[in-house]
Amino acid sequence: MSDTFEPVGEQPEVIAVRVVALFVRDMKGRILCQLRDDLPHVAGAGLWSFFGGRVEAGESLRAAAVREFHEETGMRIAEADLSPRSMIASSVSPDWMIHIFELGQRVEPGDVCLGEGRVLPF
Repeated sequence: MSDTFEPVGEQPEVIAVRVVALFVRDMKGRILCQLRDDLPHVAGAGLWSFFGGRVEAGESLRAAAVREFHEETGMRIAEADLSPRSMIASSVSPDWMIHIFELGQRVEPGDVCLGEGRVLPF
């Protein structure tokens, strides 16, 4: 499994925090997004985003994506179902790098049991 991501825009010289995000579609091909909790400690509070979050120390990007997706949706996915797509500097903090995976399997919004935020298909 290759983890080669296509860089988008300017890349930070120093990466202090790695973040994973999952590009997920439903059975109709719509993109599923999450409305982030509007709390002071949440990065991007009150904004729409992909599912995902910070990579923990010693954790691979794929393992972080699997863990974050489960924490946020209650759904289990396999690392093999993830395809690396893009990496982009965060607009929240310039020394954060977001690694975007696409989930190969389709997800029904009704199967999502949110651990945080709200989900709506676009």
